[in-house]
Amino acid sequence: MNNKKGFSKNIARYAIKLFIFLIIISAALIPLTEIFAFDPDYPDFIWTYNSRARKISAGTQKAVYLTGYSMASEEKRQDVYGLIEETELNSIVFNAKEDSGEIFYNSGVKFFNEIGAVNAYYNIDKVLREMDERNIYSIARIVVFKDGIITDARPDLAIQNKNTGARIYLDGGYWVDIFNCQIWDHYIELVMELVDKGVDEIQFDYIRAPSRGNISMAVYPSNTEEMEKTWAITGFLKEVREATKNYPVKISADVFGFVFITENDQGIGQLIEEMAPYLDSLCPMPYPSHYSSGFMGFSQPEAHPYEVVKYTLEKGLARIGDTECYIIPWIQAFGLQMSYTEREILLQMKAAEDLGIGGFLFWNAANKYSTVERALKSRA
Repeated sequence: MNNKKGFSKNIARYAIKLFIFLIIISAALIPLTEIFAFDPDYPDFIWTYNSRARKISAGTQKAVYLTGYSMASEEKRQDVYGLIEETELNSIVFNAKEDSGEIFYNSGVKFFNEIGAVNAYYNIDKVLREMDERNIYSIARIVVFKDGIITDARPDLAIQNKNTGARIYLDGGYWVDIFNCQIWDHYIELVMELVDKGVDEIQFDYIRAPSRGNISMAVYPSNTEEMEKTWAITGFLKEVREATKNYPVKISADVFGFVFITENDQGIGQLIEEMAPYLDSLCPMPYPSHYSSGFMGFSQPEAHPYEVVKYTLEKGLARIGDTECYIIPWIQAFGLQMSYTEREILLQMKAAEDLGIGGFLFWNAANKYSTVERALKSRA
């Protein structure tokens, strides 16, 4: 009997050792990228379904903006890749759809092909593969609502002149009816195509109603219940969030700098308290050149980049502080009334960083970033 008991105990010990050994071997075979794929500081509802290791930490996007034409240029892309390699930059904001309504990549979305909006200047799969190989975070800029091509092909979807019923020219172009859910669906088709291609972030621009022109003559045909413009902007973002909730993609939106300061929608539907819950980041444009003389007591606000940018961002942070939405400001990388040098670039960046903001985006419409390059290298 004692021998049988001893034999049983030995079998039990060997079984336990074998079990522990198998656990160790299994753990050793799991890729480290899977173990550390999630950042607990990032909002849970965004990354619940993300099985990929992320390129950057949340809120640290540091990008330059490229037009569709720049993306189509092999030489320009390589220059920007080199700039990212040599500096703290980690991202590119690139045009997927411009405010003319033109789509710059080889989109397969039926609606946009039917109305002639697609001009494939670059191959989206190729450029995303290049960025992935270099660990560059990709931000696809989609202009919504300001859209000359849709309104030309489908004037019934446009903001219209209340006297003639024709599309109305406002704020430098033609605009679709922001209340029209059919328009929302078409834009979301484009979003989902880019998400499926592997874009890291979708950034909406012109996500608003027009702000200038003969606004009193404008009518929104789909707004039959006389809803506020904030309802349309927030409603669209809510639909985007619902469509993308199971995908590892971030959603951001560009807003006027002054929208951060004034606690109303400025008549264009941009109310940051309403937008923030459906966004991963808000991207204000606090360009000092765009503030009127007398702002903050400055006769030329453009000459005071630190003060203007910091004041604007402080106002916005105070209003959305209880959300999980980051603020990633656009940095003015151009001059209007004065030349902007490395000094002005660095002062804007310092204004953001002094407030604990970890990312920024550089805007230069001509995509000339030599001044930005010198500014960034001076920090290295």
